[in-house]
Amino acid sequence: MNNSASFSQYKSEDGRASSASGQTYSPTGTPIPTPFPNRTTSKNTSSYAVTKTDSLLFNKIDERQRLARERREEQEKQNAAKEAQWQAREERARQHYEKQLEERRKKQEEQRMKEEKRRAAVEEKRRQKQEEDQVYICLFYASQAS
Repeated sequence: MNNSASFSQYKSEDGRASSASGQTYSPTGTPIPTPFPNRTTSKNTSSYAVTKTDSLLFNKIDERQRLARERREEQEKQNAAKEAQWQAREERARQHYEKQLEERRKKQEEQRMKEEKRRAAVEEKRRQKQEEDQVYICLFYASQAS
């Protein structure tokens, strides 16, 4: 049997074979479930071992809670940074929009002033032409009357 020979180096004192992982095997190579010691009924377990085991268990739970809290805090920091970036981007967009509105208003005002000047110039030219025409008409009628 090649299988049993491979387990011979891992045989325990009672003759059962086991692997390096701590799993116990029967001579046929099938795993044997490892019994869990019962802390409350075991007469061999001292109160120190129970306290130590409980302490290790609580330390492990505390460590998990601490790591979870750190992950939450890190996530909150990242969320706060993203929020700040988003708000800064929104503020820049708002300022850009307001600047564009102001430029548009300014351009419209300039166009309105330019159009108003043009109209005023056209009106002035029309008025001067009308005055010249009246002078010519007066001269014409004066020359006709004489």
